[in-house]
Amino acid sequence: MASISNVDSTPVSVPTDIEETTTPFNNFPREYRFKVQQDSIRSFKDPHNSELQIHHVYLPVREFAHGLLPDDVNPRSHEKVSGRVPGLIETSLKEQPTWFHLLNRGELILAQRCWYDNQTKLLHIVIDSAEEGGLADGATTDRVIAKAKREIAEDLSKIPEHELPDYLRDAHIHLEIISGSINEMLVPLTGARNTSNQVKEFALENLGGGFDWLKELIEGSEFAGRVRYRENDPQPVDIRTVLGLLTLFHPKWNQLGREPLVAFSSKGLVLDYFRDAAWKPGYEALKPVVLDILRLHESIQLEFQGQYNKYKGDGGGSGKLGKRKEIRYNEGKPFTLALSQAQTKYVIPDGWLYPILASFRQLLAFPQTDTESVSWIADPQVFFTEHGYELVADVAEQSQSLGSNPAAVGKSRPLWNNLRKSMELHRMKIEHPV
Repeated sequence: MASISNVDSTPVSVPTDIEETTTPFNNFPREYRFKVQQDSIRSFKDPHNSELQIHHVYLPVREFAHGLLPDDVNPRSHEKVSGRVPGLIETSLKEQPTWFHLLNRGELILAQRCWYDNQTKLLHIVIDSAEEGGLADGATTDRVIAKAKREIAEDLSKIPEHELPDYLRDAHIHLEIISGSINEMLVPLTGARNTSNQVKEFALENLGGGFDWLKELIEGSEFAGRVRYRENDPQPVDIRTVLGLLTLFHPKWNQLGREPLVAFSSKGLVLDYFRDAAWKPGYEALKPVVLDILRLHESIQLEFQGQYNKYKGDGGGSGKLGKRKEIRYNEGKPFTLALSQAQTKYVIPDGWLYPILASFRQLLAFPQTDTESVSWIADPQVFFTEHGYELVADVAEQSQSLGSNPAAVGKSRPLWNNLRKSMELHRMKIEHPV
């Protein structure tokens, strides 16, 4: 039976059939101990780094404390145990248990210390924190095995060995434990090992802490729990969507004299911009207005019909916007906006929204010195309420001229340019009222 403890405390017995159980310890460091036969473990020193040690272990599946190792360092979230890959893992476990350790590549554990005691036959693994160590690869295998064990009993230690199915008596899991000063190797190591389904670059950026300042803002706001930072997380909004919206407001576009069409036309590239050393300060400069930008994105969608009616001279809200083929419209069952969870009968395409949003960059005053911070020269939501029909008119008419194709609208450089110039005129009036 495996055991776990906080270092320098009394070990606590751990059941080996837990699928998704919170460990009884909320603090670190933690020490995990496993009974391992001496001929089932080998240790190596890294040939280039004397501070790293690698252990390869074949451990009986029934003895491993599945579900108890932290997996924050894993770029993916493995909450689902259904689908093609989990199904194949479960099949190989149950139908070919004596081959399982060869058919399955096993699990990679990153730790600060690891050693084997020849006298007690115990393998000791010490993890200092969830950010520095834990299950870095093989989390799907971990959950599938835990599920298979739980199907038999909540606590396998209470089941006589002869009553266990063959796959729990015979199957072994291959563990690779890399311990020592991992430090800057953490991100490239986890990224390289998670290649069976290629890890999204944004998941690695999250692991490296690149999104920390954004996460702090978002998770402390009304949008908490709505943005996903790792592949397969359940939140509805991809962090790259947020980055795309921020890219529309990046100050570098003003310096370059260009329009940020890339935020619409090549959303996959926005992460490259975010990670670029020359662009990163501009994103961080937007910190005071990040939430305002996200709110503006939502409010424009919610107020769009009213502004469209103003443009058409129809204050009665006859629903004509919904008759346009560019718009998704549902009278009976409103749509829910993923970020704010607000409901609307109209879904405005990004090809319409993004050029309008980008024009609002002209309402930002960017700092000229290190002691200043970015700010609005006018409340953007109030401005849209008062003048949004002008922007909506430009977009709607351009869409009609382009065959009512939202994608063509979103890539229309003249439209982006016209909207920006229109907003520049408004800026002049705000800054220099008559």
